[in-house]
Formats: sequence, C-alpha cells, structure tokens
Amino acid sequence: MVDLALPLHKVPGMRESAWIQCAALSAAIIALGACTAITTPTTIIIPVVTTTTVAPSTTTTPAITTTTDPYALAPGQSLVAHADGELAVYDSPVAAAPAQTFPATTILGTPQAYLVIDGPINKWTLLALPGRPNGASGWAKTDDLRFEIVDQQITIDLSDRNLSFVSDGEVLIDATVAVGSDSNPTPEGRFFVTDIVQLSNPNSAWGPFAVGLSGRSDTITEFNGGDGIIGIHGTNRPNSIGQPVSLGCVRLDNESITLLANTIRLGVPVLIEA
Repeated sequence: MVDLALPLHKVPGMRESAWIQCAALSAAIIALGACTAITTPTTIIIPVVTTTTVAPSTTTTPAITTTTDPYALAPGQSLVAHADGELAVYDSPVAAAPAQTFPATTILGTPQAYLVIDGPINKWTLLALPGRPNGASGWAKTDDLRFEIVDQQITIDLSDRNLSFVSDGEVLIDATVAVGSDSNPTPEGRFFVTDIVQLSNPNSAWGPFAVGLSGRSDTITEFNGGDGIIGIHGTNRPNSIGQPVSLGCVRLDNESITLLANTIRLGVPVLIEA
C-alpha cells in the first residue's frame, strides 16, 4: 500500500485532487497497489446516481431507536446516502454540535457517498464513515441527505484469496485475488466504495482501473502525505494473483477489475473477512 504520484486528468465540473494507492492516500497522489512510483494520468468515474427523497418524519417521540428500517430493504440491498455539500456528522442525535464535517467530495473530486447503517429515523440517519478509525460511524440529519438503494455487494475472503461481486442477485465476478502480506495485511471489516478511477496507462502497476474503499491500513499510516487508504485494483504482475504480496490492497486480474469498475456504484458495501 503505497502512495504514488499520479497526475490526474481534470474532470469537467470536478475539483482537482488526487488519491488512491495500494495502502496510502494523498493529495495529488494515487496509489492502489503494492507497488512502485509511477506517473499515470487518471480519470475519475462517477456513476449516475438515482436518488429518493425521504419525507421528514412526523413522529414526536424524542427517543432515537436503531431497529426500524423504513426502506424494508430486500436481501442483498443496501441504502447509500449522498450529500450535496459539506456534511456535518454528530456523535449522537442529541449532540449540541457536530463532531466533524466531511467535504462535499473526496480528495479525488468524487462526490462523497456514505453507507447507511440505520435509519432514517426521527430525522436522523446513522452512517458508516470513511477514514480512520476503521468502522467509524456518525449521525447526520436526514434533511441533509439524498438516498439510493443499491443491490450490489463485494465480499473478499482473505483466507481463500477470493473476491465475489454480486449485482442484482447475479454473481458477476468470482475471482482469485492477491492480498496484503503478513507484515502489511489487508484489514478486515465492512467498508464501502468511495472512488472509481480509470488509469490512462492500463499497463500500470494498478492495471486499467482502481476502486477506492473507505478502509485504511492497520500498519501504514502515512506515505507521501497519504493516510493508508485501501483499494481494489488491477495489476501488471498477473503472476502475483493468489499471493499475499501487496501492501494491503487487493489485486484483481485486469479483465475482472474492468468489469467491476464499469458496474460498481459508489457506496456499495465491501465485506473483507478472514
């Protein structure tokens, strides 16, 4: 997992920034692979988002519960939240002030997406948050969010070194992957997709595409100004597939990462388990 300097193509309507690495994220830097420095222009892919407006709750009950799912999601579905601007996140619905504020976009310029853990309930929504610590969550006001139901999920089995991608109930990818080494393991947990990047050089260390996740490395906390972001990407070393050789990222064969990048949506849950 290493941040590598990669100048970006500027995408119309987006802020210029840089991201994604094999284990570290940094401004004006992308590194999503266990790799070496390589300068490769990239293009950010932003899926079209179909959203549903949630009517404000009319309940007068002051207590906040986390047991009711007003969307009654079907098996395999998840709820993703989008904010049109900066998003204030609170430690609890009764907190007087936000604990932190997330920018409207990632440092790559991708609109922020959040995986919904619970809600909307009583005008509040509990969100999974990107960054450190892994597994962080916070409450946001429902009126500040738009919602999208997604029927996709990625599951990565570190022991079997396998990645499965299910979309609309169909297994689109079931492939062997390379994972983190013993000294820089791929972290376990429930994460979500934050960025989708196309590299102009498909023969780069990350192959033609990279998918950024909300998780961070447990062992690499800084490299070239980045904070150890975890991603899924292709490779120019196909013989490494199936081996524990990366700095924390997940390497997928280039055919599979191309399919994933062109199908996956922002905010889709990614389960990484041993």
